[in-house]
Amino acid sequence: MNVNSRIFAGLSCVLVASCASSPTTLTAPIAGATPVSAQTPNTTAPRPARGEIIFTSIGFEGLPNWNQTDVHAARQSLINSCRRILALESNAFLAPRGQYAGTKSQWVTACSAASDVNIPDVQFWTNYFAPWSIRTSGGDVGRLTSYYEPIVSASLTPTAIFTEPLFAKPDDLITLDLGVFDPNLAAKKIVGRIQNNGFVPYLTRAEITVQNTRPIAYAKIGDALTIQVQGSGRLSLPDGTQARVAHSATNGHPFRSPSQELIRRGLLPANGAGMAALMNWFENAPPHLAREVINANPRTVFFDFTEIADPNEGPKGTQGVSLIAGGSMAIDPSYHPFGVPIFISAFNGRVAVASGPFTRLAIAQDTGGAIKGAIRGDLFWGTGVRAGIDGGNVNHDTNWWVLLPKGVDPTLANPL
Repeated sequence: MNVNSRIFAGLSCVLVASCASSPTTLTAPIAGATPVSAQTPNTTAPRPARGEIIFTSIGFEGLPNWNQTDVHAARQSLINSCRRILALESNAFLAPRGQYAGTKSQWVTACSAASDVNIPDVQFWTNYFAPWSIRTSGGDVGRLTSYYEPIVSASLTPTAIFTEPLFAKPDDLITLDLGVFDPNLAAKKIVGRIQNNGFVPYLTRAEITVQNTRPIAYAKIGDALTIQVQGSGRLSLPDGTQARVAHSATNGHPFRSPSQELIRRGLLPANGAGMAALMNWFENAPPHLAREVINANPRTVFFDFTEIADPNEGPKGTQGVSLIAGGSMAIDPSYHPFGVPIFISAFNGRVAVASGPFTRLAIAQDTGGAIKGAIRGDLFWGTGVRAGIDGGNVNHDTNWWVLLPKGVDPTLANPL
């Protein structure tokens, strides 16, 4: 069997699954607000699209706390996404998956108006978009977390302090787009390398060394882990300048939480394994033990090294546009296309020092290894220490609504 035959045979064994969960009880998203299941605005009956999401048409008056929600950041993010949307062919869907959002031609009017400074933010959204609640066969409650862009001290060469390499993408790493082989697997990819005339999984974190690929910078082990978990970061270099390392690829292995590994080993308590505690542990741990813990997570991220032209500009997400704090979100592209606005009602915080319930409007612009499911999101919180602290408190149950240009009916979509 030749290499291509081996690869194709392996593709037939790929299983696609989501991991969205649904609690058995529903808490009101905002204090004093009516639970979603009890709201009675003008809606049509829920109608399933020819896929896994059930959409219900709902007026803006049905969105909890809509009039008090800051929707400016989302508008700025939409302007960024519209540059990509407007570059599509007129009859092209926003993405092969998530065809519920319609085609480029159905977004032209809204995208053209997004930059009109004479239209107030709330008026822009209500004039050009209509909200649809979403649910799956498992319910309407999903999960929201957040991520941020850390700023860490680093060096372009190894030192006694900066010992952990941040690697460039290896030359032998291959990412296969499964949608090329089967349209039902659009947006699904597998990562591997050629070995003995066959396609095999790529090396684990523990197996990747400076012999396999090229280091582009060095940091403390805990800081390097932070950048890998967040997907990008700013490096504060010894000469006083800053540079950015941006997500280039992963080795394709599943992510396993270092915090959970420390809890499993009894090195951190279950209710005290937040980001600050994790970084403190790595700062003081014996090097051999820190190496064991970090290698328990087989997944690693590879980076591109880039200059920072505008310090006020966020890192680029998977869509290829700069992320905006509070207005950009990572989603599962198996369900949602990039560019779609999602109204979030977050409640029932799951961490010990959780922030209270809140609402937000954000644009789907990024992905993440742990972001799987139709109501699973990771909200971009911003850059720096404060963003990391505040965003670290976000781990909430959530309800979602998608905002689509008026005239787009997601229940008429083709199969996902």
